[in-house]
Amino acid sequence: MGLDCAGIQLLGESLSRYCDPRARSVLRTLLGSGSPLTALQIAEISGMGSADEVLEKLSGILRISGTTYRAVASFTGDSEFLARLSCPFCGSQDLSRDELVEHIACGYVGRLSEFRAEDGSTRCPRCKAKVDSESRSLRSIGFWYMCNSCHQTFPRPNLSLVGVKSGVEISPEQLVPVKEISYDVPEELRGALSGLLDLLDRLDESASSKGYRSMGPFRLKGKSGVEHEFCSSLDGNGSRVLVDLALCGDSSRVLRQVTKAFDASTELPVVLLVAPDVNDPALKMLIAAALPNLRVRVLTSNDPAALPDLLAKALEAGFPQEASPDATARGA
Repeated sequence: MGLDCAGIQLLGESLSRYCDPRARSVLRTLLGSGSPLTALQIAEISGMGSADEVLEKLSGILRISGTTYRAVASFTGDSEFLARLSCPFCGSQDLSRDELVEHIACGYVGRLSEFRAEDGSTRCPRCKAKVDSESRSLRSIGFWYMCNSCHQTFPRPNLSLVGVKSGVEISPEQLVPVKEISYDVPEELRGALSGLLDLLDRLDESASSKGYRSMGPFRLKGKSGVEHEFCSSLDGNGSRVLVDLALCGDSSRVLRQVTKAFDASTELPVVLLVAPDVNDPALKMLIAAALPNLRVRVLTSNDPAALPDLLAKALEAGFPQEASPDATARGA
């Protein structure tokens, strides 16, 4: 599994927001369909009542792709409608429509159907001259409707709308204009996001194979009193293990992640997965300090595809018993 490090670095230092299954569902849909999503669609896909949380979480990743305007029925919520025409005199929907035309040469005005002679030709009912639309001898001046029930004629029928969802008849006055913004993923981030989401899926599968279930991003206060956010909390086998990722980071970025892992490991076991491997000698020494008697594992590999197997081995090996049974932690 190759990682587009240039793209990964554009995703931000902390990758925990992409570990949220709600955000991942939205990103998967956007990457898979190639079509933008509206805020309403984002809310539905993420499983939340509002899209605001996902949009805030993915701020800087999702971009506005366009704005559309539509009408929504104020009391049914319908946004798709079937048009229904009816007679203004008797209410019947059994209507016929004919075009009104003028014969320019003699000035006769009538329905287009009146110009059709019995022999199949088109002639003016008044002057009997041959007419056709191609020679521009006829000028359209509108349309005329006839009710096949009461036989009344009129220039304009009554118009009502029927909501496709509700089946309720709606008048145009009951429509509310709505502005909709749609979002998509910039092209330059698509490759990195796709690779990251694939890796996260494989990490979840690896944890599941060892009896752990990924609960998404997790926050807790470390020994220093600083609150940290981790990519995932794995619950299973009567314990909780935190997992974090440091991908394509320079030495200073990886150092911050390692320091966070050590600080939080006084409260809960932590597995920090790092790829590619680090070359800084001092950082290598610090990572080596994650000894078996400590509750932190810093696992590195030049091949990101190896990280799920490394996670599985760490979970199988287990961790020492927690030192602080009353640790305070809360989910993100």
